[in-house]
Amino acid sequence: MFHHKFGLAAVTLALSMAAVQPASAETRSYVVSWFTQGMYSTEGDCGPKGINPPMEEQWVIDLVTTLGMSEEEAKKIVERSASRDDPGKDEAYAVIVNRGRVNGKPVNAYNNPQTVKDPNMRAVVGSKAFGFNLDGNAATGFEDAETGEKGVDNQMFRALGCIKNLRANPPLRSSDTEQWWHLIQDYQPAWLISITADDFANAANATITFDRALEHASWDANSQTRRDMTYRIDSDPRSHTEIKGSIKDKVFHAASEQELTMVGDLLVMPYLSLKKANVRIKLLDNGGLDGFIGGFQNWKEVLFPIGAGGNAFEMNVQHDIPGIYYLLKKNADAYPDPKTGENTHISATWRIEAVPSFNVPVNKNGKAQASAESSKAAR
Repeated sequence: MFHHKFGLAAVTLALSMAAVQPASAETRSYVVSWFTQGMYSTEGDCGPKGINPPMEEQWVIDLVTTLGMSEEEAKKIVERSASRDDPGKDEAYAVIVNRGRVNGKPVNAYNNPQTVKDPNMRAVVGSKAFGFNLDGNAATGFEDAETGEKGVDNQMFRALGCIKNLRANPPLRSSDTEQWWHLIQDYQPAWLISITADDFANAANATITFDRALEHASWDANSQTRRDMTYRIDSDPRSHTEIKGSIKDKVFHAASEQELTMVGDLLVMPYLSLKKANVRIKLLDNGGLDGFIGGFQNWKEVLFPIGAGGNAFEMNVQHDIPGIYYLLKKNADAYPDPKTGENTHISATWRIEAVPSFNVPVNKNGKAQASAESSKAAR
């Protein structure tokens, strides 16, 4: 009788313990389908003068400011540089390209933006943005346009948000970044995300992992990133970051002291590095992701792909490169250089979207470790 009662008690205890145990964790995998600056552009957010002027007007300002030309003389240089028939077209355009000055001598303004006088381009003065309170001070910064959180730090948006071709308000995308994103997808290795949790609606403990693939993203017939494709995970540690967080109402949240790093593309973003990485990403009913990652980023990393585009970038994309140099430098807000005291990093928020995929590890030979377990984990 004693043993029978003990056996019943043991079974009862085991069943009660099983009832409170969380379900085994599941991992869902995704491939990034869209990545761009976290812009929240609204009417009037650049002040009474509006957004920055097109390059034809901005060049006139630059030539007057840096070279001391009269406005009339500067306009003639710009007009000649754009003319098809003017025999002095190339000479006039060379004046624009080499508008920097070192010891009174012309230098390339794109390679040496600091040699051009600050044209004082306009920055965002609006009160709302997407982002995160990275410095813990609710009294400074923006109000988050999505959550209403105060003290949001997104100085990258403040610096770049009054440039026409970068402006956007989700779900709309800026013309500039949409062009570049589609351009690089055919040869940049895809960026991958996986989320592990025991409940994808609400979970006190969850993990998001960022990786790079060995393959580039695949397209569907509508030129959109194709769903449910298999990608091999690149083992390069420069593109692997795991961040702990939680899920509430199908939104993954994380505020960390970690650095999120990803190797990108030389044309658009050679390297993404976000200190104090924060994440807010919605788990959509269609199986995809849509949200933001943010942190403090070296502002020269933001400038590099812009400056590397040179005169073609200024002409076609309508960005004043020296002007952007000064905008980013003036709005940098973290990690001061110990020698100069100037801030080396700028608070930045990036919008990210992703669709479901199968992400699998590889062995030393680069072959996918296909197994029932890895396939299960990928879903």
